Amino acid sequence: MNILLPPATLLFWVSLCTTLLVLAAACWRAAWPQLLAVQIRQHALFAAVIGLAILWLMQAHVQGIMAFHIMLMTVTTMVFGWGLAVLIGATALIVLKILQISLHSTTMGLDVALANINLSTVPVDFCLSVAVPVGWTCCVIWFVNRWKFKNPFTYFLGVGFFGAIASCILTDISAYLLFTITGDEIYFEVIQEYFFPFLLMAFPEGFVNGTIATALTVFYPDLVKTYRDDWFLKG
Repeated sequence: MNILLPPATLLFWVSLCTTLLVLAAACWRAAWPQLLAVQIRQHALFAAVIGLAILWLMQAHVQGIMAFHIMLMTVTTMVFGWGLAVLIGATALIVLKILQISLHSTTMGLDVALANINLSTVPVDFCLSVAVPVGWTCCVIWFVNRWKFKNPFTYFLGVGFFGAIASCILTDISAYLLFTITGDEIYFEVIQEYFFPFLLMAFPEGFVNGTIATALTVFYPDLVKTYRDDWFLKG
């Protein structure tokens, strides 16, 4: 979920403060030793940033005010853990803005492109498209890891599929609450009018995340940080 117009003052500052706190915590808690120790993880991180930015370019715009897209933050969290997933999402948002400026500058010039792409929307986008789904995914992983039923499908479907569906729904609800609390009438009216149609994105979000999570866990289990092979496959 991305906003396309500059946010109201209160919405911007609430989102910015939340973003800075979450990023500071992510830098502190990120699994830097595991990332630096294995080169393939570094390649996967770079691919995740570029892949997310390119995927987020394929947006469905609503009244030229908001844009919606597949987030893929659930599977990103499953692979990298909370800290790195947050940093990957934040970096992907910056790369997305750079790509949008580059694409617009080829047709309308750099000055016009910079004027049309507003960086003040980044904190709001981060809160809704990164912080909420990543945080929710960690909650689902915590629950699944403490469930007595041991089966890899619990992880594939419970986290990758149903967890992603729930994260999409929770993002929609979080946007509604955020716009209500901050009193941003423009975005509140859009999210109120399209609240239930937006929920239709939950299934494709779950399907894509679940498919990628299953493939990675089956073929590259060592890459998936949150997958507990010793728990799901042993007595």
